Amino acid sequence: MSTKSVSLQSQTLLGLVDNFSSNSASGWISGTSDDFPVRIELYLNETLLSATWANNSSSLATNDEIKGFFIGMREVWSYAKTGDHISLRANGTALPIRGHGAFHVVEGDGAYSLQDLSQRFEEGYLFDRSGRLHLSKKLDIDWQANVISLYNSVRKIIKTAFGYDLFLFYGSLLGQVREGGFIGHDNDFDTAYVSNYTNGPEAAAELCDIGCKLIDAGFYIDRKFNALHIHDPHDHTNRIDVFHTYFNIDGELALPFGRAGNDELTRDEWKGVTTGRIAHHDVLVPVDAERVVAHLYGNSWRTPQVGFSWKHARTQRDLTGRLSDEDRQILYWANFYAHNAFTSGSSFFEKVSSYGHLPSNIIDIGAGDGRDSFAFSRIGRHVLGVDRSIVGINQASKKAASEGLSGLLSFKSCDVSDAHQLRSTLNFARQQANGQPLLFYMRFFLHSIPEKVQQELMSEIARIAQKGDFIAAEFRTDKDKRRHKTFTKHYRRYQNGPAFGRELRQRYGFTVVEEEQGTGLSVYKDEDPHLYRVIARKGTTPRIVYDRAARLAGKYSLRAVALLRSTVRRKLLNRIARTSLDQESLATGFRRF
Repeated sequence: MSTKSVSLQSQTLLGLVDNFSSNSASGWISGTSDDFPVRIELYLNETLLSATWANNSSSLATNDEIKGFFIGMREVWSYAKTGDHISLRANGTALPIRGHGAFHVVEGDGAYSLQDLSQRFEEGYLFDRSGRLHLSKKLDIDWQANVISLYNSVRKIIKTAFGYDLFLFYGSLLGQVREGGFIGHDNDFDTAYVSNYTNGPEAAAELCDIGCKLIDAGFYIDRKFNALHIHDPHDHTNRIDVFHTYFNIDGELALPFGRAGNDELTRDEWKGVTTGRIAHHDVLVPVDAERVVAHLYGNSWRTPQVGFSWKHARTQRDLTGRLSDEDRQILYWANFYAHNAFTSGSSFFEKVSSYGHLPSNIIDIGAGDGRDSFAFSRIGRHVLGVDRSIVGINQASKKAASEGLSGLLSFKSCDVSDAHQLRSTLNFARQQANGQPLLFYMRFFLHSIPEKVQQELMSEIARIAQKGDFIAAEFRTDKDKRRHKTFTKHYRRYQNGPAFGRELRQRYGFTVVEEEQGTGLSVYKDEDPHLYRVIARKGTTPRIVYDRAARLAGKYSLRAVALLRSTVRRKLLNRIARTSLDQESLATGFRRF
């Protein structure tokens, strides 16, 4: 597909829509610096749907100046019929679409008509930058009131707990400065604070702390690498975005999300915040708001761009200030435990608790909100639940106190990837057992940590484990990788189940007493994961000696069988006083032999 000349008065522009999909269209315009910005319009037949400007930076190499554009089309197809034409026009002239020609011919009928769309336009609806149709934010009074209420609630918590002022930023600040209100086609509400830290990792860690505080206050958090999306717990469609900023050691404003401007904003230029107005609501805004907007969007900020794309327009960002994978996992699990409660133990708890010879002291590693910790304590076991999610631990501790289980159940924060914390916590559990056997319980935990962390954890368990201790573990196997998941954002690592069982025996000194794998073990909603379950004991139990002998006996002569029977009986009688096997189990073992 060759480019096409597009007439612009005395100048000639070259342009192309080089990416066209059901979600969006993007391309470029080439001309001289005097030609820009160029208006790009999206048409369905002869109906103007949306418009933007070719004013984004482009990586294309040319002697002429090239600017890119982007326009969303997600819900455009709902109003198109078979045979209709979709076109993009630069200053009124159609641009060629790679693979389609001067326009795209629609295949298939949408649920609505152009007449329906015209009616929506008259009511004040418009397509936002992603191509979704909604009531203009300038007219949506209910949305304005709800988002400002959410902003005020979050602002109060951040001010009280951290001392920071939460002010309008990015698109919301742009609308407040340029238009005196909300931008009609915007689809979110942007806020920010200035951290006291002067480096990215510390500022990011603080954002994680702020997120945990908001989760603890009842908000629903969706963590991004450069911001927190804060949702009203009663209405998840009501959301504000919180960005973190800080002045680096050079005194320049650092923006982990980035900016589209080219100049620096220094600490000396920053004048703090003041009260401003947006749609009749009081909000906080930077004192020199126009200067901040120019820093964020560049000198063209006064020109509205429905299809503004940060991907193309961004000129700089501070990658050191991005939330780490660990911070994101902390926030994810804190939010998950805060908003997903279970009232009974898991199917693995039912399996393990039915095994008659387990210790009465349990350390539940990766306890989360304490689902199985509570279940074990309710049947009289002494349980220590540990997890790195402070929010989950705090909630579980409060629940234990309210249910009167504090004598049997306690919780402790521990990040198992921290060697010192892990050893200290395992030693604490050992002391609490007061010389009695201990069960190391891990449900749905081993597949949530990296392989190296698992190896270090298992080595520490093997180091501290005593004869008579047990391990019970359940995790997703490598056969579960491609199966349907209810929660798609969980970190998961898949491994071979039987190989783990062999490692328990050969590397860590445990003897497997029961193991199984497959589906149907822990069905949740429409998810049926492929799992591996294992129960193992430190050292060798009489039952295991007996069962092994019985299996071997089947391979040899009757004389060998008699010899093995005699050996096993002698070992059982000599060790019966030192084992937890009851007489019924012993009798069952002899019958099986």
